[in-house]
Amino acid sequence: MMETPRLFSIPPGVPFLQTLAEALLDGRLVEGFDRNDPLALAGATIYLPTRRAARELRSVLVGLSGRSSAILPTIRALGEFDEDAALFEDGFQGTLDLPPPVPPLDRLLLLAELVRAWKRRLPAHLAERYREEVIVPASAADAIWHARDLCALMDEVETEDADWTKLSSLVERDLAG
Repeated sequence: MMETPRLFSIPPGVPFLQTLAEALLDGRLVEGFDRNDPLALAGATIYLPTRRAARELRSVLVGLSGRSSAILPTIRALGEFDEDAALFEDGFQGTLDLPPPVPPLDRLLLLAELVRAWKRRLPAHLAERYREEVIVPASAADAIWHARDLCALMDEVETEDADWTKLSSLVERDLAG
């Protein structure tokens, strides 16, 4: 016998994390959840898109629990490195020896400079080949917009553990023309 899938939807315009936490604690998200059991949340794992959202959900859960004590659920950010887990897993001896990541603003500005360098080296034959003006970043602001998109692409490829060498084979036909 198949179990009927459950779907919990949060409408746009309402505070997402507050609504999620309330639904969890009220038993609307997980049937049979006992809010009065301080260990009830301990077995749950909640995945959120960013570390910031994970930190905020912890605060919301603490605020909603009032004065009662509880062990919070495991709250993880999707696609981000978990240093604590790496300490205990085999094969990750040197993982924590990695230098810290480049701060987001520095990363954006470094990539913007690469975009501007790309523009300076863009061959003129592209404009001739397609018989139209090739639009590339004309200013530092344009380069930053392109760098933001490049950051998003890099993050998505890394999160999905995709292979950069297969990027050109994603689309079979030549759609540029």
